Amino acid sequence: MKLTFSSLLLMAIAVFFWITLGRGDEVLPIPSVTTSSIADSYLEGAERWSYDPSGTRIQYLTIGSGTTYINDPVTYAEDLIFLSADDNGNRWQMTAANGQYHPGIAELLLSEGVAINLLERDGNMTTSRIRLLLDENRAVTDAKVQLTTLNSITTGTGLDIDLTSSEATLLKEVETRYAN
Repeated sequence: MKLTFSSLLLMAIAVFFWITLGRGDEVLPIPSVTTSSIADSYLEGAERWSYDPSGTRIQYLTIGSGTTYINDPVTYAEDLIFLSADDNGNRWQMTAANGQYHPGIAELLLSEGVAINLLERDGNMTTSRIRLLLDENRAVTDAKVQLTTLNSITTGTGLDIDLTSSEATLLKEVETRYAN
């Protein structure tokens, strides 16, 4: 009887302390770290060159800074300048505040303040984003585009540029206003 009473008393004291003191502070969960949020490499002042089969440089990209993440081949970059020469020696220059380089599909997406210039000609274009198809030496967008020259402003939606022939086509809703 003493053993049963002692056991019951010990259990009652344990329950009393468990209720009175609580279960202690709960452990806060540690936020899960995914491999896609861990930087794999950084770039500062990087350059990328592309050559045609004859060895002539056809594309030149400078990246102010960039980051790639584990298990993500994309380079997320800032302060980009892209140059590409056409068959006649004219050079296209595209600049943007941000961009993404996708090496697996050879594409460069430029965004935020995209400026497009054919350096040997008068005029420049601006758009919110453009996609460079590097293997095809083309640039395309479905965004609004504005072409400004000394005498006119042309707006449209969508743009397709063949960087090899320097043929640029505004795709729809094209309107031009000439200066007096």
